Amino acid sequence: MNRVHKKTALSQTAQSILAANEEGESFLWGRYEEQLPLCAFTANGLNCRKCFQGPCRINPFGDPPTRGVCGADREQIVMENLFQMTLNGVLETARSISCIQESFEARELPELDSDLPQKTGERLRKQGILPVRKKQLFEVQNGFFSHKGYLSQTLKDLTRLGLIHYGLLKGLAASPSPAKNEFTQDPEGANLFLVGQPPWNHLLTLGQKAREQAGGKKVNLWLQGTRGLPFFPPFPDHGSPEIGLARGVDALILYPNSDFPALEDLARKWKIPILLVGEGKSFDRIAAEAFALALDHQKNKGHVTPLPLSQSQAPEGVVFDRMEGISRLLKAGQVKGILVIWAEPNVKQSFFEKTLCLMESASDQKILIWVGGEAAAQAALLNEELARRMGKKGAKTPEGNLGNPGYLFSWGEIPSLVSFLRGLSPGLEFHQMPLGVAFPELSRASTWATAVGFLALGFAVQVGTQLPFWGSPSLSEVLQRDWPNISGGAFMASPSLPDGQRQAREMISYIQSRSFEK
Repeated sequence: MNRVHKKTALSQTAQSILAANEEGESFLWGRYEEQLPLCAFTANGLNCRKCFQGPCRINPFGDPPTRGVCGADREQIVMENLFQMTLNGVLETARSISCIQESFEARELPELDSDLPQKTGERLRKQGILPVRKKQLFEVQNGFFSHKGYLSQTLKDLTRLGLIHYGLLKGLAASPSPAKNEFTQDPEGANLFLVGQPPWNHLLTLGQKAREQAGGKKVNLWLQGTRGLPFFPPFPDHGSPEIGLARGVDALILYPNSDFPALEDLARKWKIPILLVGEGKSFDRIAAEAFALALDHQKNKGHVTPLPLSQSQAPEGVVFDRMEGISRLLKAGQVKGILVIWAEPNVKQSFFEKTLCLMESASDQKILIWVGGEAAAQAALLNEELARRMGKKGAKTPEGNLGNPGYLFSWGEIPSLVSFLRGLSPGLEFHQMPLGVAFPELSRASTWATAVGFLALGFAVQVGTQLPFWGSPSLSEVLQRDWPNISGGAFMASPSLPDGQRQAREMISYIQSRSFEK
């Protein structure tokens, strides 16, 4: 683990990492180190597994091999990797939503006209991209792979995938759900962590058991990061469920769609009970066992003493009924713009460092900040670190009771955010407004699909993680220039992965060059 130097920008997280390291556990950084050096072909999108004749790779320096077995060159193979990453991200989100929305299969995507500025909607309709429908998930294709003459159609299909992804989130946001923040967390209670996406009926069963708790110790229910919903708080796991196990977890319910196979060995090592769904048991029985095991574990901790969960719960989330107050501050020049940050940690980058650089720069320039994704689950920790970095400057933010930063604790809140931003200046397209959406760190395909969704809506989008299309400079130029033009948005990304301060300056400069005035 020594070759991966600064692992996190959060001091409390660093303490957890050091404590675990003393127990011989290196978390995901140790496994990442074993992968070094990473394959440069794969990292730059120059390998292909589209069929069983390969895998094929392309030499980026002009020497053989310059084509795959089927004849695809570097541009076609790079585009295939990008296209499949986007499609897989949309499907990943669709699968998760189908778990929590019982009517998912029967319901069509909602209309998106009310979410788009008029000119953006007209531009997309003229190109045949709107309206979007679920069946188009089976119709989109990377025609560029078969012939480069299909480039424009492939770029339109990428945009269409982004709009489908946004439509899925809008459908989720319209679903009925219990009241927000229905379940309060007891600092003295046991902690039951749900890893993966639970089905809707499981959430109802767990919620009912939580409400029925009376007397004695309470069991707190936590969901994982952006898979959280407005009525189940996301778990502040410091960026990885593995670290979360060292933060006071007493039992896990592990779902088949979880992305963290390392949890089993770590939980066994630390004597934290894991329950798997299925195996012939009813979920009522599994839930009852989980509550009992969590309470028992809290009384009989294993040999590792976990650091306590933060007593200061995350600040209040974004409330979208504040348009009048924010509009007033924007008109008065007290707020210069709006920055949306959607972030999840990536082991290649110091956890939340780029996120904090953006937050600090935006706060310093009187720009309103809203943070979502896995970063929102760490809201209290981010605020603590931001205050430390800014010192006295932090007290000068003009937003007062409007809150800066604000947090989006569920991906289902994205449509409400978009609607709110559109209402600030209905006559302007998003890219004309002093606002931007940054993805300073990301790791999952579904998060990339979220970025594509914002780009398809016409936002200015910045990505701070290496993307799989830098292996073709000519195609990279097309993707950064022509792809955003379909919706009118802007796309900021770089193969050199500049540091957090440089990326913050790029985004802040973009925001400052725009105005809410027509």
